[in-house]
Amino acid sequence: MDMNDVDLSLHQIEQMALVAVKVHESLMGSDTAPGFFQMPAEDSELLSFSIYDPLKRVRALRAELQPPESATAPVLTLIRARLD
Repeated sequence: MDMNDVDLSLHQIEQMALVAVKVHESLMGSDTAPGFFQMPAEDSELLSFSIYDPLKRVRALRAELQPPESATAPVLTLIRARLD
């Protein structure tokens, strides 16, 4: 498996996690908003952890694979003595 395969896999996992995050956010409706599904706080905490923790880890791994655009490569400078 090369780096492109790893990057593609991480991208797909991240997309699935983002879908789960959106679902989780929609399940957290308030008592004053009829028609919203709500879940017990314990279940919500478990769902929240199971969604956000892998998402955080995937993003950290992707950041290691793709350094930010602002990152600069080290430059080697050679200085030669003048032979006068």
